[in-house]
Amino acid sequence: MPVGSAGKKTGPVLRIHGFLAGSYANGPGKRAVLWVQGCPLACPRCWNPGLQDPGGGRTVGIESLINRLTALPDIEGLTVSGGEPTEQAAALALLLETVRQRTDLSVLLFSGRTMTRIKAMAGGSRLLAAIDVLIDGPYDHRLANADGAWPASANQNILFLTDRYTLCDFADLPGLEIFIRPDGTVVTTGILGVE
Repeated sequence: MPVGSAGKKTGPVLRIHGFLAGSYANGPGKRAVLWVQGCPLACPRCWNPGLQDPGGGRTVGIESLINRLTALPDIEGLTVSGGEPTEQAAALALLLETVRQRTDLSVLLFSGRTMTRIKAMAGGSRLLAAIDVLIDGPYDHRLANADGAWPASANQNILFLTDRYTLCDFADLPGLEIFIRPDGTVVTTGILGVE
């Protein structure tokens, strides 16, 4: 078990950029959204360039994230985005497996990698087994769906890994949400990029 800076034992951790307690633009129903930190893909016109640095963000214990999720009222699921979530496949798989064991929340994951590539990665199959929907493939601004239709660019796929959702569940989702936090921070989220 890792040891924290104060010498206390800590559990597994994820490096994250942010967490949003409720969104309707990141998949079906009201969803918590977790943005993981770190991405080597460097897609042109990346929506979240501040999430590319693997040393950015902060580390958060998986148990702390689980406690935060289970305390949220009336959410249908968890959406994981980034950064590139598969860069932390083992820790993320542990988080999502725990979500499956302790809740009935659905899990949606965005990845700039294809499902075939994820399966070939260490821990990739384990990660895929813990999600309901995978949005795979790199975002390509030249193929962007400007009307807010899912997926964000035409080269991406919506892959249903369980029977929890169908394509109909992705119709009429808001393309963009804007939140102003109590500290004045503005958070924009959704599949309509701000160019």
